[in-house]
Amino acid sequence: MTVAPSSTPRVDVLGVPVARLTFERLLRQLDEALRAQKSGGRPEYYTYVNAYCATLAAREAPYRAAVADADVVYADGIGVVWATRLLGGPCPERINVGPIELGKIVDLCAERGASVFLLGGAPGIADEVARRLAAERPGLRIAGVHHGYFAPEEEAEVVRKINDSGAALLIVGLGPPKQEQWVSRHLPTLRVHAAWCMGGLLDQVAGAVAYPPEWVRRHHVQWLYRLVVEPRRLWRRYLLGIPEFLGRVALQRLRLERQA
Repeated sequence: MTVAPSSTPRVDVLGVPVARLTFERLLRQLDEALRAQKSGGRPEYYTYVNAYCATLAAREAPYRAAVADADVVYADGIGVVWATRLLGGPCPERINVGPIELGKIVDLCAERGASVFLLGGAPGIADEVARRLAAERPGLRIAGVHHGYFAPEEEAEVVRKINDSGAALLIVGLGPPKQEQWVSRHLPTLRVHAAWCMGGLLDQVAGAVAYPPEWVRRHHVQWLYRLVVEPRRLWRRYLLGIPEFLGRVALQRLRLERQA
């Protein structure tokens, strides 16, 4: 790749370098990557961090290292935006990539003639997302799809399929920490222009998981919505994880004050 390294300012949140940028700036960076002449080298790599991810990164060094490999780690949760303000490097906005934002991303790909590969979800999920996106955007080229339920010994074949497809953008929906560790591990051999981790978005676009109403997003309470919808699976993440996140951020702030 000939894209210059990003000069986006960052702030450390529990060891994660969170980029201080808007979604529009991130789209421009993707545009630069798609336009660049591919001549070897690693792809651009984007992922997100919310309170759960930041706490997980603070606990687990392999995940923290995989996230740190990214060219852009954006603030997906309002808690992380709050933390950046407390830690001296405020983010201009929360970037939550939902169906609307995904539409803007694939619209850009269609405009640039850049094809997309979808990786993730249960068997059939990526196929359904591809069908819906292509039906809404006749100019969009879906280079290929693959579900996220593959064994470690199948990873090389998945990478080969992605590379052989000629895709410019790889959308990865394996969920943290698996998606970041997978992308980081395969960056040297992936021949796409950019790889973007999007968590469970493919399930939402396919209709397998309910997407929060707009008022929930507007008031930044998606965590509460998800807790109500899936209490058995998520109660520990939010009811225990949020206090841990707040405590860790407070300790980081205290250390910064002592160093000043």
